Amino acid sequence: MVQLTKFDNGLTLVSGYYPSFRSVAAGFWVGAGSAFEDDATNGISHFTEHVMYKGTAKLSAAQIAERFEDLGANFNAFTSKEATCFYFKCIDENTADCFGLLSHILYESLFDDAELDKERKVIAEEINMVEDEPEDICYDLLAAERYAGTGLARTILGPTENVMRFRGDDVREYTRRMYTPDNTVISVVGNIRHEDAVKLAEKYVLPLCGNGKCDKAYPKNAEGGGFAKCEKDFEQVNLAIGFPSVSFDDDITAVQSVVSFCFGTGMSSRLFQRLRERQGLVYNVYTSASTYKHNGNFGIYVNTSGGNLDKAVTSVAEEVRELMRGGLTAAEIARAKMQLKSSMLFGIENILSVMSACGKYALYTGKAYDIDENIRLVENVTADDVAKFCSSGVFDKPVSMAYVGKKQFTEGRDIYSDFISALKA
Repeated sequence: MVQLTKFDNGLTLVSGYYPSFRSVAAGFWVGAGSAFEDDATNGISHFTEHVMYKGTAKLSAAQIAERFEDLGANFNAFTSKEATCFYFKCIDENTADCFGLLSHILYESLFDDAELDKERKVIAEEINMVEDEPEDICYDLLAAERYAGTGLARTILGPTENVMRFRGDDVREYTRRMYTPDNTVISVVGNIRHEDAVKLAEKYVLPLCGNGKCDKAYPKNAEGGGFAKCEKDFEQVNLAIGFPSVSFDDDITAVQSVVSFCFGTGMSSRLFQRLRERQGLVYNVYTSASTYKHNGNFGIYVNTSGGNLDKAVTSVAEEVRELMRGGLTAAEIARAKMQLKSSMLFGIENILSVMSACGKYALYTGKAYDIDENIRLVENVTADDVAKFCSSGVFDKPVSMAYVGKKQFTEGRDIYSDFISALKA
């Protein structure tokens, strides 16, 4: 059972008690990401995540790593478009020490410019790595088209020139503005009772986190539409197609999950069976339904050769058109529901996954995550629900597309218009 406590200053703590485990995972979820940046600050959320572990008045960066490892803990962090998470996983007997250490780091890091100078070089290399990964480039290009006009269109890493410019004062101002208690959720999962997790927050976090308020607005709903491409000398073609879809806590998220699985997630899915198994056109094809506070994207991703690009584009469009007109079969729906239910139940066996689900859900909704309710929503999906999702709304909205590959494969042709034409044929 997941329980939630909201403190007077706005800080939220959510916990899941799993006494059969001998471990605990805790994450500090902050509603800070590239979606809340502007052109001048793009990348500072990710930059802040990197430099958070670079030292406090009491501990150097090396001592922080040593302390966590002395306690047998794994620790890390990540940044997304609408959230940043700092987390650890440890054996249950060391929970208090790890929790206190992470709290100290999160609220008492110095952000010394000398340490930041070292880390900015690391981040610059990370940006260079992404620029060598066609799939990552494709995702960023699709986001720029799909969420045009909102902060979600910006990359998480930001441009290199911004990273090279950020200083300690920039990070301190950013954390003062964004790392406020009302914009933070602490998620604790494992062999720890809720009342004990509350005591840890009262001891280690409340004395440090203050009473500040975050003045931010989540990106408004965007419909996007358009085509972007990056012409580079990659051997393979990467193509991404996006349709505006449901937001994070939408009532029909479970329906979308069923459709996504049947259409392009499993090896039995329609796209995989047609484009890879029957036609041999692609190395990989899959769907991914991503959700944000007020936005969502039903994405289709294709990895193919330049010579097969036209056929792949046409085949995907024909399968989308068939999905719109005919929905899914009863057998497909039953298979998807069982796979999704299994995935959720398997996830309970991984406390980091549960911690993430609880933290993200509380950050977006202010409510406790209920896995039984989510399973029930999947089990209750009907053929009529699926038919309604497929035939109205999502696939009739503006299409966004991104292409990454050699110039010669698209020269003299308009694959975006070709896809739209095949979709409406």
